[in-house]
Amino acid sequence: MYKSFDVTRTETDVSPMPDVRSAAPKALMFHAIYRNPGGEEQSFANESRLLESIGYETVRCTTENSKISRRPWAGAAAVFSPRVLVDALRIIRTERPDIVYVNNLWPAFSASLLVAARVAGIPTLQAVRNYRLVTPSAKLRADGTCTECGSTNYFTSCVRNGCYGNSRLQSLVCYLSAAAVKLSVLGWKQHRFVATSAMTARLVEGRLIESDRVVIRPNFGFEENEPEFRSNDSVVCVSRLTPEKGVLDLVRNWPQGVGSPSLTVLGDGPQYGEISSLSAALDNVTIAGFTSHEDVIEILRHSAASVVPSQWAEPFGRVAIESMSVGTPVIYATSGALADIVGPGGTPLHSLEESSIREALARILEADDRSAIRKSAYRHYASRFTSRKAATSMRELINEVSS
Repeated sequence: MYKSFDVTRTETDVSPMPDVRSAAPKALMFHAIYRNPGGEEQSFANESRLLESIGYETVRCTTENSKISRRPWAGAAAVFSPRVLVDALRIIRTERPDIVYVNNLWPAFSASLLVAARVAGIPTLQAVRNYRLVTPSAKLRADGTCTECGSTNYFTSCVRNGCYGNSRLQSLVCYLSAAAVKLSVLGWKQHRFVATSAMTARLVEGRLIESDRVVIRPNFGFEENEPEFRSNDSVVCVSRLTPEKGVLDLVRNWPQGVGSPSLTVLGDGPQYGEISSLSAALDNVTIAGFTSHEDVIEILRHSAASVVPSQWAEPFGRVAIESMSVGTPVIYATSGALADIVGPGGTPLHSLEESSIREALARILEADDRSAIRKSAYRHYASRFTSRKAATSMRELINEVSS
């Protein structure tokens, strides 16, 4: 029916309250699925489930970036796609949504979605889960420098150095796409950029993004009951296997010898082959590849700790709250938002040197009362990141952007 995306409809089972209209409100949701799926796909699923829990019917529009044509005009469509504009206007006219939720535009959807929502007058929430609005690489350090070229001049330096895909042309397309997105919503009072952390908000504000249009709303989990606090001595790392995630150096420097805990790596990505070869030579490191979300949660539940070794300004780190939600403390890199997100739910990892890894492991595995550490992790999660709290903030945000 639509050339630009597939549509999945999920109707809510929640009966409307007596003081609201008889028909359930409707959310039209968009997400361009990454070539290497990761946390953003789970975030999209969670946001849909959350909207349904507060009484919304969700209509999910998705497309796979892996299907994008590599022909010359594909770059122009990533900046602005007439086909997406037509399809978006058609589905808005057909579905008549109360709210539009945009999870990821790049590169399949472009700014066309936002233009369609603005023309139709539909309040819109746009998730900010990386730094693509600022730099072609989408990855920044905490000081605002690009992780690829080390510059804060995101046009001349990032484009010249080909920070996206090692290509100047692709980097230019990425930069122009982000500019089109920002210009398409400039001055629009019924649009909000939804950042997952204060650090993310700080790094994207300015540069055609008005600070009063950026709100902070963290990721969340659906675990609502205090777990049983038990574990073995194994440690798990759940991550996309890309350079900025730090997994390669974590595996390379993982402690060996008698008494050293085992490490299981769950994830896939460009560095899978290199990490797999490295782990094959180590007695206590295993790489399991892509693992379903349900299995990830169960593995986290029975692990002594999880490790998030990110070496960039991690906008949030979803696996950290998933770990704490089942009472598993987090060993977290101190870059990015992780220190604020984890807090008393874990312990810092100051570098990926072997000595630093050993010290962090010892603070958890050699603690006098490991159950107290696990309880602290869960209670921190319960105080900030449950779906109940997220539902309240979502209602407030929808009311704000709709007024």
